[in-house]
Amino acid sequence: MRVARLLLCCVLLEDYSTNLGGTAITSDAMRQDGSSSATNPTLSDVPSFSEPIGNVTAAIGKEVALSCTIKKVGNYKVGWLRAEDQTILSMGERRVTHSPRFFVTLENAKTKNQTQSREEEEATWQLHIRSLKEADRGCYMCQLNTKPMLNQLGCVDVLVPPDILSTGTSDGEVSVLEGENATLSCKASGRPPPRVFWRREKSEFILMRGIHDPLMPMDSLSGERLELIRVDRRQMGAYLCIARNEVPPAVSKRVNLKVNFPPSAKAPNQLLSSPLDTNVSLVCLIEAYPKTINLWMRKEKVIMNGGRYEIDERGDPEEEWKTTIVLKIRRLEKMDLGEYTCSASSSMGKAEANLRVYEIERPTESSRVTPTNSKRLNRGKSKSGQGAMVNRVFHQQVSTPAMQKSTARLIYNNRYATTSTTADPRAPLIKDHGNVFKHNGNNDKQNLKDRSDAPALVTGSKQIVLPLCLILFSTVR
Repeated sequence: MRVARLLLCCVLLEDYSTNLGGTAITSDAMRQDGSSSATNPTLSDVPSFSEPIGNVTAAIGKEVALSCTIKKVGNYKVGWLRAEDQTILSMGERRVTHSPRFFVTLENAKTKNQTQSREEEEATWQLHIRSLKEADRGCYMCQLNTKPMLNQLGCVDVLVPPDILSTGTSDGEVSVLEGENATLSCKASGRPPPRVFWRREKSEFILMRGIHDPLMPMDSLSGERLELIRVDRRQMGAYLCIARNEVPPAVSKRVNLKVNFPPSAKAPNQLLSSPLDTNVSLVCLIEAYPKTINLWMRKEKVIMNGGRYEIDERGDPEEEWKTTIVLKIRRLEKMDLGEYTCSASSSMGKAEANLRVYEIERPTESSRVTPTNSKRLNRGKSKSGQGAMVNRVFHQQVSTPAMQKSTARLIYNNRYATTSTTADPRAPLIKDHGNVFKHNGNNDKQNLKDRSDAPALVTGSKQIVLPLCLILFSTVR
């Protein structure tokens, strides 16, 4: 197959040279014979290019076409060559190169039969390149086998989407000690040269600082190198190197920054109090990288998960160096009271935190009485005491059931008051010097008004009416 192609190429080149030589010889013969210009070719009959080929730009994978338009081409041959290495691509409309991505078409051809004069003869040879590759970038020559030979150049620029190179780019993981400096690198290629910038994968900001400055949030940073000074654990995480130019798509690479530091343990609540037979949760917060081995201990013995003990360990999805371990004790007993220790250890060191659990008594009914209720109780006690005193006095003075209109003299605060068991208690009876009970009526009311202790008697009578009725009722029965 290769030999056949070489033979074809030789034949085409020989034909191309023969046409060129024959033309030159014919022209010389015409000048020696002194033939007229009507039969001899003159400068006006020489082919010419109508317009420049121009340059084209396309992205890789696309198709481009270079147009070569010639006037008065006649019987001359038009060929396309690669200017860089003089590789022949086509002769006329026949493809010479073995690559099927190159082919030539004839467009807008006007021959003698279609025009009134030769000046109007014109044709366009288009060189098509399909599925552009980066190697296709360069200039191409449209050549006409006149003497001297006519040619014209047109160039193709191939745009290449960005690509991140393995050389000059940080590995997928960069590990440093806390407080050291770190550098993340990203090398990208493409045409035109891509712009490289950095972003955090799980955050909107990149924490940056100078030599003496605190950490400051920044949206993004441009450049192939990201310099981090005195790295802090809060800067740990995945960083994205993004390369972008005029040709989509943009590309990115993930670089994971690991910041190593010794563990620390902290208990948010060091003293926990709870009644017996309730559930208690002990919480311990741990910060460390690399990851630690975490244990709950009591009296130098490791507490295992199971039974009344449940151990839960969970990491922080946003900050991977944070871990929370929880010890849950079900149905607290006396034997569970005391001190507990959470321990975290790694290759960087060890840390512990202590917690204490103690019992509190359940609240009783008496302890639940509010100050308002206690005041009410005190008031009730004072009233009941007064009632008891009245009852004692009444038992000394009560009459027999046979008395239909009996009265009693009650002593209240060293004063006398009377009451009645008659149907009308509003008309009290009093005992005179002859031990005879009489209705007091309006005169008695007036006497009460005249006394300075009348208000106290009225108040006392109101307070003893109910107990007096109850006692009389029980006596009659």
